[in-house]
Parts: sequence; structure tokens; C-alpha cells
Amino acid sequence: MHENPHRVAWSVLITAFLVFCVSAICVPLGIRWLLVNSTQEQEVAVALVARTVYVTRPTVGVPEVLSGYIQNLPEGTRIETESASRASVSFGSPDSRDPLGSLQIFGETEIQLIGHRTPRFNFSDKAHRINLELVRGRVRASAAVGVTRPVVMMLHTPQAEIALMRPGSYSVEVLSDSTEVSVRDGAAVVAANGESVVLTAGRRTSVALGNPPSGAFSGERNLVRNGSLGEPLSKGWTTYQNLYSADESPGIVEALVKDGRPAVHFSRHGLNWSEVGISQELNHDVRDYRSLRLHVAVWLAFQDLRNCGSLGSECPLMVRLEYEDASGEYHEWLQGFYYLQSSNGSIPTRCVTCPPPTSDHSRIANSVWHPYDSPDLMALLATDGNAPAKINSISIYASGHSFESYVAEVELLAED
Repeated sequence: MHENPHRVAWSVLITAFLVFCVSAICVPLGIRWLLVNSTQEQEVAVALVARTVYVTRPTVGVPEVLSGYIQNLPEGTRIETESASRASVSFGSPDSRDPLGSLQIFGETEIQLIGHRTPRFNFSDKAHRINLELVRGRVRASAAVGVTRPVVMMLHTPQAEIALMRPGSYSVEVLSDSTEVSVRDGAAVVAANGESVVLTAGRRTSVALGNPPSGAFSGERNLVRNGSLGEPLSKGWTTYQNLYSADESPGIVEALVKDGRPAVHFSRHGLNWSEVGISQELNHDVRDYRSLRLHVAVWLAFQDLRNCGSLGSECPLMVRLEYEDASGEYHEWLQGFYYLQSSNGSIPTRCVTCPPPTSDHSRIANSVWHPYDSPDLMALLATDGNAPAKINSISIYASGHSFESYVAEVELLAED
């Protein structure tokens, strides 16, 4: 028997009262927490758009070749595309199947679905959340309009964290050493290295590894690395020399400063044909760009062939773009510059051995800087029915027997 039953009785009563108070507070709070924070996976599907795409689901464990489409993609799924391939990913509400957002995945891209969650109960005011890791390549992301609950899409890249905060259209591309973000519509917050920048419609930014965002700029961006030519040519460019006769000078390609501008100098004196130049692999899928324009500054010092030679293929300065159409066929586009004109009408002013589309070479004054801005190449290159899908490379070179020329400000400007 207890010596003091009254003390025991009071202890039981007080303990019961405390348990009741804790339960009265914690149970409603716990239920509320569950109603607010409980989530479920969204309905996610991937569809093949072009060529070869691989899908690795964690439940399968090995890459599958995408044929048609796959529904109910789980978190942790990895999607990879080959060159010029494309895929489309859609995100839908798990209850109503209403669209929440989408991804257009371009060639040579690898992306992982980290998480795609929607609040389980209408009581919650939290947003639909889509978390993605873009390892390499380029995507066009869209958050759906007309959704009652906000949609927040997060893209994680090796260089930055990008939060897409509003319905709109966004381009995110991971290059070898940077992340490029462009906003066509909407608003995004780009954060890196403890700093962030807000992008609105028509703005873009670049984030180099280990650095904060570079700022908010206009929507056009240069697809050419080291296009300013201010760094050594080994940064992005490859130099080359081709010649007909091994006994003659192959020519000179050198980076220097001309009239205060970083430039590349091409020079050669000989009796037979030679070509000297610089080239850069681009491998950019351009199907989703609004426009694509070439800008260069050209200085012609000397040429011995009139116009651009008998076939229109030997200008003292030429730009060549190599590209693929949607079917994977290869094409090229040339733009030449010359100053020494021929009075002989039989000497062409464009390349006569090149497949279409071809353009007249530009006759410019010599010994003066000439800025050149091309028409929209997306429209121009589509005139023969082979619209560009991927720009493979750009080459700038001098061709002929004897020549001397300079190039500066190499820009291939893409507008998202």
C-alpha cells in the first residue's frame, strides 16, 4: 500500500492534465503540419521529338532507348540526348492532370529529375515544386499559366542555382565552364557564390564556375568563345594552314592588336593557292532561337586575285558556318569579303561550287575597318528548305595566292 494515496492521486491528475494539454496543442498542430507539408509526386512524362534519346529510370537501372513516350517517370530519372536529338518532358498535377510545366531538351544534354512534388491537400498554400539537375547541354523550360497554385521550377547546374518564379519561357545552357540563362518571358533568380541576380523578360546572365552571376544583359548572346579575340587563340580557337605547294610559304595566322582592337592577322605571299585560318567547334542546337546573326569587323590590306577568284571561293577574308538540318544532313554557308574588283563579268561574286544557300560576297573598301552584320541566318539558311538545327562550327580564313587581312569582333549572336 502507498503511504500517501492523496499525493499519488494528485500526481496522476496533474500528469493526465499535462498530457491532455500537450495533446490538445500538438495533435492539431501535427494535423495542420500534415495538411500543409504532405506532398505527392506529379505526373511526369517524356516524349521523343527527334532522333535518339535515352531514359534511365531508377526502378530499371539501365538506359532505355526512348520510343514514343514514357509516362509516370519517378524521381531520380535521368534523360540524355545525342547530337541533334530532342525530347519533351511534361509535368502535370497528380489529381487534376492539369499541366504545370514542360521542358524542351536539346541535343547533347543530360538532365536528372531530382523531385517533382505537389501538396497533397488543398488546405496547403505551398507551391508546386519541380527540381531538376542540368548536368550539361541546353533546355527550354516553361511554367504553365492559369494554375491556381504557384509553380516553382528549380534548375541546379554545376555553376548556379536558377529559380523560375513565374509562368514564362526560359533557356538554360551548361557549357564547359559556365551556365547561360535567358528569360524570354517571366522572371528568374540566378544565384551563385553567395550572390544573386533577378532576370526579367528579355534579359540574360552568365555564371562562370566559382563566380557570382555576371549581371543582367540584353537577350542576345554570343555563341562564339573568345569572340573578342582578347585572349590567346588557344582559348576556343584552332589555327590551320592548307597549301597547294609544299615548297611555298604556308602563310601566317597570328593574334595581335590592330588600331587598338584585338584581332587576328592573316598573311601570305605565294604563286599557288593557300588557305590560312582559325576555326571553332560550336555544336549549338539552334532550333529554338528567335534569330541568329553574324557580326565581324574586317580589314583588308591586300589581295592579288580579283573578286574572289575564278570560282568565287578565294576571298582575302571568308567566314564559313557548318551546320546540320533537322534530318542530320550537313550544310555550309559562306560569306566572303574583297576589295579588288574585276571588270570581267565572267568572274563571279559568289561561290559557284558551293551548294545553296549562297550569298554574294561583300565588296568593301581596303585599309579601313568594315563592320559586317548579316541578315537573320535562321531565316536565310531556311530558304532552301533545310532550316538549321545545329551549328557545328565557325571558321574564319583567308584564301588565295597572296593576301593580307584582319578580323576582329567575331560574334554569332543568338536571341532566345
